[in-house]
Amino acid sequence: MQNHAVQRNTLQKEIVKRTVKGMRNHPSAQEVYNEVLRHYPGISKATVYRILNILSESGEILRVKNPDGADIYDFNTSRHYHLHCTKCGGMYDLSVPEIEGIERQAEILDEVTVTGVTVVFEGICKNCKEKN
Repeated sequence: MQNHAVQRNTLQKEIVKRTVKGMRNHPSAQEVYNEVLRHYPGISKATVYRILNILSESGEILRVKNPDGADIYDFNTSRHYHLHCTKCGGMYDLSVPEIEGIERQAEILDEVTVTGVTVVFEGICKNCKEKN
């Protein structure tokens, strides 16, 4: 019986990961759950949320704090910056090159230990700009 549970958890984890990677739009946990539910109606919300936590803690996907509310998830795990659009509320990847050594500078100047960096720019996305 234990082996069946492990196989089910592994399958569910793969389904959630594949869903986030397929959405490509920085979905919230609720949006991921809704998409998973369309294809796998038997999966619970608690399971999807738990798996999202596991995937983000292991670095398989990114969790990004959203100034508007619910955290969003990103399939792109490379180091990059985001833009939070103040018009539509969307979160978008930016192509800006990474600032090298910023963590080390913070550690040296402020005598802290940095365990991660999330940079979210505020502004207006390309689509909203084009609408005006």
